[in-house]
Amino acid sequence: MRHPVPPIHEDEATLKERLQREHDGHRKPRVQMLYRLVTRQAQDRQDVARLLGLHRNTIGRWLARYAAGGLDALLAIYVPPGKPVLLAPAVLASLERALHRSEGFASYEALRQWIRRTHGVEVKDKTLDTLVRTRFKAKLKVARPSHTKNPSGPTTLPGQLSRTPPASYSRHEHASHPGV
Repeated sequence: MRHPVPPIHEDEATLKERLQREHDGHRKPRVQMLYRLVTRQAQDRQDVARLLGLHRNTIGRWLARYAAGGLDALLAIYVPPGKPVLLAPAVLASLERALHRSEGFASYEALRQWIRRTHGVEVKDKTLDTLVRTRFKAKLKVARPSHTKNPSGPTTLPGQLSRTPPASYSRHEHASHPGV
């Protein structure tokens, strides 16, 4: 049973402009489908499916969504919400405040231990990483030692010898001693 292609309300110029702006790999083929139908490059679902390299039933589903709700319904992509965070809101607020402090944490393990000590809660590495990076958009901020040859950083690290020669040393003295 053939279902007729629903009338397309957008004009060719609008769809062409929308097609050029769209970079989402899930939305672009949907706009291409409408553009090909409006420009008469395809006459029915099978033509569009062949041109886009998709199954005719996929094109049928997309056209049904377009007929029911227009372009916005066609381009709406369902993203499942994922598993909710099981940490209490007080723990999350405390974690966010701790991440914004200037002293920071040396590692994720140090952060996990802080949560365990402060709130008595065990948090998995992946959960903590996702919370810090995605939800709070933070990074663990700890000053790392810079390379000794780096002119912008400190010239020596604590506990290391300086690479600069003593003031009394000169090249001429060094050159005059052939054994050195």
